[in-house]
Amino acid sequence: MNNAKFYVLMFGFSMLVSGCTTIPKQTEGLVNQLDGPLAQLQVDTKQLYQRMQRLTEDKSCRETAECKVLPVGSRPCGGPEQYLAYSAVNTDEKLLAITNDRYTKLKQQQQQRLGMRSTCQMLPTPLPQCKLRQCSVVE
Repeated sequence: MNNAKFYVLMFGFSMLVSGCTTIPKQTEGLVNQLDGPLAQLQVDTKQLYQRMQRLTEDKSCRETAECKVLPVGSRPCGGPEQYLAYSAVNTDEKLLAITNDRYTKLKQQQQQRLGMRSTCQMLPTPLPQCKLRQCSVVE
């Protein structure tokens, strides 16, 4: 048998064998978790985040004193994942605080279950402003 035929046969055999691999046991658990509780955590956090977006949707203001900034979520090393500007006049702050608290706790659970890490860089707290009659953060 010449070398070319040998290499073609070996390549075909290796492709056949590699197609029959199984999922390693350590990733099997992760696949099952993502199908169950972890997937539900992701759905819940997404819904809570969307609720916070709806609660703070009306960012209209007349002056900066009407604007606030909320630390949202959690980073694996600590601190919020982001800040959300909102109008204190047009937002149910109590409901927003409850929603954010639940969101933050679920994000922490999600990060712990996945063993997530981050850069541990703390985000500076931005200042709120009323610019063009809309609450935002000072850039």
